[in-house]
Amino acid sequence: MEKILTAYEMFGRSARFYKDMPAIIFESTPTNGGFPVVSKNWTYRDLLRHINIFAHALASSGVMHGDKVCLSLPNSPNLIAAYFALSKLGAVSIMLNPALPEEQKNNIAKETGSVILIDEDTAKNMCTGKLSARTDFPPDNNPLCPEDASAVLFSSGTTGEQKGVELTVKNIFHNVKYTSVLTGMTPADKIICFIPLTHCFGLNFVMTACFYTGATLVLHEKFDPNQVLNSLAENQVSMFFSSPPAYNLFLEKETDPFYFSSVRYFFYAAAPLSVEAALKWKEHYGKIIYTGWGLTETTPCATSNHPSIHRLGSIGKAIPGVEVKVLDENGKRLKMPVSWYKSDLRFYQGEICVRGANVMKGYLNNPAETAKAIDNDGWFHTGDIGYEDPDGYFFLTDRSKDMINNGGEKVWPAEVEKKIMRHPAVLEAAVIGIPHKIMGEVPKAFIVLKEEVSATAQELQEFLKPLLTKNQFPREIEFLEKLPRNPSGKVLKKELRKK
Repeated sequence: MEKILTAYEMFGRSARFYKDMPAIIFESTPTNGGFPVVSKNWTYRDLLRHINIFAHALASSGVMHGDKVCLSLPNSPNLIAAYFALSKLGAVSIMLNPALPEEQKNNIAKETGSVILIDEDTAKNMCTGKLSARTDFPPDNNPLCPEDASAVLFSSGTTGEQKGVELTVKNIFHNVKYTSVLTGMTPADKIICFIPLTHCFGLNFVMTACFYTGATLVLHEKFDPNQVLNSLAENQVSMFFSSPPAYNLFLEKETDPFYFSSVRYFFYAAAPLSVEAALKWKEHYGKIIYTGWGLTETTPCATSNHPSIHRLGSIGKAIPGVEVKVLDENGKRLKMPVSWYKSDLRFYQGEICVRGANVMKGYLNNPAETAKAIDNDGWFHTGDIGYEDPDGYFFLTDRSKDMINNGGEKVWPAEVEKKIMRHPAVLEAAVIGIPHKIMGEVPKAFIVLKEEVSATAQELQEFLKPLLTKNQFPREIEFLEKLPRNPSGKVLKKELRKK
C-alpha cells in the first residue's frame, strides 16, 4: 500500500533528490514578507534550511504537535517555509488572506483556537533571532496521521459566510499526487504562481504539486501583468496556472505571443472561461487552455480536463480515486443517454456531488454545516449545477444558490452571462436576480466594457433579444469599471447584490 505523505514529507523527498536544483525563483522585492532574501534564486537545499529555521523558531515559541497556527503572509519564501515547518512539527496551518482587517484576523485566530498568529513582523522576528543559526532538525517522530487535519482554508464566501475547511493529510496528498500526474509536471518545469498561496488552488494545485514533482516555482507576490510577462520570458516559464481574468486581459490587449513562447501547458480554474475566449487563445497563441473543477472542500480538484481527456467547454472527468455524479431535487442521478437533444438539456441539469479521497474532513468547529454538506453516504453536495454527458464528461452551468426564480421558471445566470459575452464590446459580465413585485425575481446584468469601446444598455439589450428567452432577459444593465472578485478570481455576487 502506498504511503501517504505529509506536506513536509512531500517536499523533503524532492529536497533529497534535487538538493541543488532551483526550488523557487522569487520575482519580488528583495525583502518581501520581512524575510531577508539574499537572492531571488532558492535551491531545494536553501529552502530546506529555512524550513528548519522556522521549525526551530516555532517549536521554541511553544508550537506543538496538533496545535493550530494562523499564517497571514503574502506570497513569499517566508510563507512557504512557515507552512512546511508547521507540517514538519505536526501542527495545523490556518491560511489567512493577509489583506483581511486585523480585527477579523484576530477573531479567526481566537475562534479557531490558534496558539499564535504569524504575520510579516512576527515572521521577521522569528527568523532573525539567535535561533536562526540552527538549521539541523531531528526526524519528525510524531507526524500527523492520514485522517488528521493538516491545513484549514476558508471557502470563497461567494454565497454566504466563510467557513474554515479542514483538509487532511490524505486529502492533500491525494490531490497533489494526481495534480502532478494529470498536468504532466516534470522536474524540468518552471511553474509560474501569482495566485494567492492562502487559496487552495495556489497552495495545493500549484505550489505543493510543484515541490512534490521537484519542479521550480516562479513565485510572484501578486498579479502584475507587466511583471508577469517579463517573468515568463526571462525565466522561460513552461507551465501557466491562472484564473480567467488574466487570460481575458492578455487577449484583450492582444499580448505578443513571444511572451508565451516557452509555455507548453496552460490551465485555468476558480471561475468560468468562455468557450469563445478558449478558442481565441488557441488561435492566437497556438495552445489549448486546460481546466478542472472543484472547491476548497474538495482540496480543490475533483474533475480534470487534460491532454488525454479533453472536451471543449467541459470541466473534464472525475480524477482517480474520486466519484462525481449529478442529482436532481429528489436525489435521483442524472446522466444524458447516448441519444439526446440539446433542447432536452434542462432535464439533465442538477447538483454536482463528489465523494472520495479529496473530500474535506469537515468545517472547523461547525458540525451542523458539515452535516448539511456531506450526507450519510459520504457525498459532498457542492451547490454547483451541471450535467454529465453520455461519455462521462461533466459540464458546469451555475451555482444552485445563484439560481434566479423568475415567476417559477429557473434562470441560471451563467447561461445569460455566456450570451452577453458574445457582444464584441463586453469584457466581463455577471448576472444576479433582483426583487420584482410580480415575478419574484428578474435578471440584472453588471457589465465591464473593453477599453476604448463604447456600448449602451439599449444596444446590448437589442443584441440579446434573439439570444435569450423572456425569463432570461436582463431587465436592468449596469456598467462597472471592474467586477468585485475575491483573491482567487471568483466574482463576489453578494457584493453585487448589495448594490
